[in-house]
Amino acid sequence: MSEAPFHMDKKRGSSMGNAVYRVAIASTDNRYVDQHFGRAESFLIVDVDEDGNYEEIEQRFVIPVCNGGSHDNEKLKKGVEALLDCNFVLAAKIGPGASYELKDHGIASFEMPGEVGDSLYRLDGYIKLLEEMGGVLA
Repeated sequence: MSEAPFHMDKKRGSSMGNAVYRVAIASTDNRYVDQHFGRAESFLIVDVDEDGNYEEIEQRFVIPVCNGGSHDNEKLKKGVEALLDCNFVLAAKIGPGASYELKDHGIASFEMPGEVGDSLYRLDGYIKLLEEMGGVLA
């Protein structure tokens, strides 16, 4: 496994002119981070600006990578490929295999169940704390 850096570059295709990072959120209703990464049939894609404001970009549909406890590596790779324009993934749960695959592509994953806005607020606080500690995510 490579130690891929987490890139904080501005994302393309955003109408939010000052977007700093993009997040894929595993959600069943686009209101709550309530889905296991491997069972997610779609991800809410949002862009977040430097002030922590966010804009919903799209609902991105994927093929779930988990089949009743077993995982298909090819599905996992394709699922991660569908999120390559994202910097972060938020899910209610995420297994180590998916987390490692995302990390190998420079995408950080977090288990942050809760209301979407609250989860994004926690993520933004975490990112800012790490940046203050020495630019870990820069």
